[in-house]
Amino acid sequence: MRKIILTTLIMVISMTVFAQTRAGAYICDKSGTPTNVRNAPNGKVVHQLSDVDGGYVVSLIEVKNNWWKIEPVVWVYGDDEEDIQLKGSNTGYWLHYSVLQFDIAGDPTDVLRATPSPKGKPLKLGATYLFEVGLRPLEIRGEWIKVMTSDKRYTGWMPIDRICDNPLTTCP
Repeated sequence: MRKIILTTLIMVISMTVFAQTRAGAYICDKSGTPTNVRNAPNGKVVHQLSDVDGGYVVSLIEVKNNWWKIEPVVWVYGDDEEDIQLKGSNTGYWLHYSVLQFDIAGDPTDVLRATPSPKGKPLKLGATYLFEVGLRPLEIRGEWIKVMTSDKRYTGWMPIDRICDNPLTTCP
């Protein structure tokens, strides 16, 4: 009995320690061609997300050299709301950061920081500017995500819980 309790306790602790913080993003691919989902960073194309009336939202798992591993279920929003189950890869599904975007939920004042900490120096960019450009995900560190503005002018850190991955709303 002790062995079962100890094994269960170790499993719970290790799941807590190794749990990854996840973030969401929507596809913002301005290439005019379907968005390629690959089986590895810069790997083989295993799925293409074509233009729909609305768009796609994905869950980000981890990043490797500017490529984000995503969950195999993609949410379609707009008139064609449904889930797409990605298939064709045993090694995961990957998107380049340049086709991913999200916004800031709520008031964007002082959300972006120079370092991943509430005590980090706030980047003074202006609320209007942050509402006009989207943010691209670069890296996750704990409960913080490093972002770059879609126009590539600014880079900073923000709390993951301030992500708005729905382009149809401002997220409260």
